[in-house]
Amino acid sequence: MIRFRQIEAFRCLMSCGTTVAAARRMHITQPAISRLIADLEEDLGFRLFNRTKGRMEPTTAAIRFQRAVEENFLGLERLRQAAETIRTDENEGLAIACMPVLSTSLLPHILKEFFKLRPDVPVKIDTVGNAEVMVKLQDLKVDVAISLTIPAIAGIEVEPLLEAPALCAMRADHPLAAREVITPQDLAEETVIGWMPNYPLSQNQEDKYFGHAGVYPHYTIRTHTSHTRYAMVAHGFGVSIVEPFASELWQYQGVITRPFVTESRHSYVLAYPSSGSRSAILQDFRRATLRVVNDKTLLPWAIPLTQE
Repeated sequence: MIRFRQIEAFRCLMSCGTTVAAARRMHITQPAISRLIADLEEDLGFRLFNRTKGRMEPTTAAIRFQRAVEENFLGLERLRQAAETIRTDENEGLAIACMPVLSTSLLPHILKEFFKLRPDVPVKIDTVGNAEVMVKLQDLKVDVAISLTIPAIAGIEVEPLLEAPALCAMRADHPLAAREVITPQDLAEETVIGWMPNYPLSQNQEDKYFGHAGVYPHYTIRTHTSHTRYAMVAHGFGVSIVEPFASELWQYQGVITRPFVTESRHSYVLAYPSSGSRSAILQDFRRATLRVVNDKTLLPWAIPLTQE
């Protein structure tokens, strides 16, 4: 019967190249490494290494077996990481992954509601981009995430949360500030703070906002974060299409927003690891989130997609 320790020894030996280095990495003796490998070969029924002049050279079978090991070992590593997290946490808490713009706007309101329900629960906030959000969820590093809509992917469950309108951000002294709404045609001659090409979840933004109107603005700066677009606008580098969450924060820096005429909306979700049942703490966080999303005094522009 193959044991985990045997596979661990095999991986170390394949990556280190010598039994001495593998033993050092595993904090065991060199004979112990040799014994684990010999036992593994016996259990497998084929030779993994040729012993020549005191060295262990991997066979073709070892190379093939290594591919299978690496494909399956990641799942075991995730289990070990999850166990380590559980073991080191003195109190049951809540780990949240959140986009930067949401962590400084939406999340504080949610946590106010959450702490009414769970005043003593410790909370960890991991502020990351959407691509990193998916990795955190798959690796069981967080319990829940608030993010832009993410594609269907193994290991993640998604719950639609809300839709938000697109806004056009500009300095208060910009000529377009006199308009009540901004159309794509209004930006035909403007310098726009754009989006990073080929960045996950922000592809085709230009086509989405301008392509249907046949408008192709001039771009000097591109970025994938909303706060950076607001900051560039505040410093006079151009205008930008933005989400509404951070608009209140940036108005104190001289940035104003106007509705942008488009059928496209920003869609946000709650996302969870696909790990079965959800704790009572996580259920309370969801409840707090829905209270905020459905509160028109806090988010008058939001279109809730899930009722409390």
